[in-house]
Amino acid sequence: MNNIVSKILIVANLVFSLCFMCFAGAVYSFQAGWVQKHEKAAAQVSSTKSQLDDAIKQKDDQTEKFTADLLKEKTRADIAEAKEAGLNQNLKQAIGNQGNAEKERDKHLADLLVAQKEAQARVTETNDARAEIKRLRDQNNDAIAIRRGLEDKNLQMEGQLAEASSRESQFLKEITRLNDLLRLNKIDPRDPVIGPVPRLIEPVDGKVEDSRKNASRSQENVLISVGSDDGVFKGLKMTVYRTSDDGNANYLATIKITDVYPDKAVGLVLEETRNGTIERDDYVTTKFGSNNL
Repeated sequence: MNNIVSKILIVANLVFSLCFMCFAGAVYSFQAGWVQKHEKAAAQVSSTKSQLDDAIKQKDDQTEKFTADLLKEKTRADIAEAKEAGLNQNLKQAIGNQGNAEKERDKHLADLLVAQKEAQARVTETNDARAEIKRLRDQNNDAIAIRRGLEDKNLQMEGQLAEASSRESQFLKEITRLNDLLRLNKIDPRDPVIGPVPRLIEPVDGKVEDSRKNASRSQENVLISVGSDDGVFKGLKMTVYRTSDDGNANYLATIKITDVYPDKAVGLVLEETRNGTIERDDYVTTKFGSNNL
């Protein structure tokens, strides 16, 4: 019995020894893990403390900044409140001014309505006056046109009168000269003229501009630089001559006018009178010779 108990105790002691050894190994293992965890936790605590210090510093900085901003905003709020009070006062004054302005506006609108009616009446009067002015202006323009036409006619008639007076003076002088010439030839100017009266020939001078012969070269026509405006008429005989270097006039031929224009004329050369060849720039005149018809 004692041997069994001893054996049991020995086995129990062995089992407890094994259990203790297991517990010792477990404690050792747990101790090594807790050291690593402690070191890791210490590092985390140090990092967390550093972060906490940074956060506290940031919080202090932000608190200081927020305090300054709050003071600034409070100052702005005070200024804004003062401005608001001033604006409210100005608003009240503006509302009062608006009321006065509305009263003035109503008064001005009433005055404007009256003025518009008066202006409309003035516009109507102005339009009527413009129409009357236009009518009078048109009448004035017509009168001016008539007056200018009359002035032009008057000037024309004055010119014609002056020209007629000049011609009358010339005719009177010519009549006087002819009367003297008749008396010199013992002819009474008061005696009646029997037979046709020869046409008065005025002194005319011109130049030959061109000369052409007909196809058979039996006749020659001469274009001269004077015409009816200068006193040339159809049937008039004119002398063609050329001046020499010594100033003498060399007779070339006599032409008889066949066609007359205001500033030109054409004459036929009388071959029986030819004394030379007619060329451009030769002279023509009515002064030489007495028988021009």
